[in-house]
Amino acid sequence: MKKHILGSIAFVAFAAGPALAADISPVPAPVYTKAPPLAPLYSWTGCYVGGHIGGVVSEDKTTNVLGNSVGFSSTGFAGCGQIGCEYQFAPGWIAGVEGRAAWTNLKNSHPGTVRNLVTGVTVPSQFTLSNDFLASATARLGYSFADRWLVFARGGAAWTHEKTDVAFTTLGGIAVDPSATMTRTGWTVGTGVDWAFAPHWSATLEYNYYDFGNHGATLTSTANNVVVTVFNLKDTINAVTAGVNYHF
Repeated sequence: MKKHILGSIAFVAFAAGPALAADISPVPAPVYTKAPPLAPLYSWTGCYVGGHIGGVVSEDKTTNVLGNSVGFSSTGFAGCGQIGCEYQFAPGWIAGVEGRAAWTNLKNSHPGTVRNLVTGVTVPSQFTLSNDFLASATARLGYSFADRWLVFARGGAAWTHEKTDVAFTTLGGIAVDPSATMTRTGWTVGTGVDWAFAPHWSATLEYNYYDFGNHGATLTSTANNVVVTVFNLKDTINAVTAGVNYHF
């Protein structure tokens, strides 16, 4: 009886052996894959240099001694370069400064009159105003969105090189063309957007308004000893330009 019981136990243990062995076999270790590194966010901090080209429109007005005013405008092209530096002082905010300069071909001619203040005689004339240079030094404040886009506003000082002349013929039949050239100082404000399309390159599109105030001008013709005074001239310019910048 005892042998029978031991045999049964041994049989049970033997029979259960393979099952127990299967239960305690090692479990394969889980396989982990390393996540790809996140691309660093673009930083606008640094300096840049670039070029731009676009269209310009002047809106000007002259007022004579009698208080009569004449408005006129002209359209043209502008283009040259810019240089600036920016600092990203918060996750989305950027402050900077920029200087830009451009050659322009703004020019307007329209008929007018010239009045001799001594004799009171008035003769027809041709008034011409041209701007061949436009420059500014501004501060910029921008906000970055969607990683590589920057919208900004700017404001600061502006300069333009201006030439004015008035061609007419005197009652004595003498043709004269007194003129004057000057560099005028004013102010500018504008807005735009930048897009960093490559690690060191960005494209920019912007609008800027320039105002050079009201001023008088003294036009002279030394050959004919003629002096013409423009009592009030208001000169404003609107510019829309596109450009590219290299960041370093």
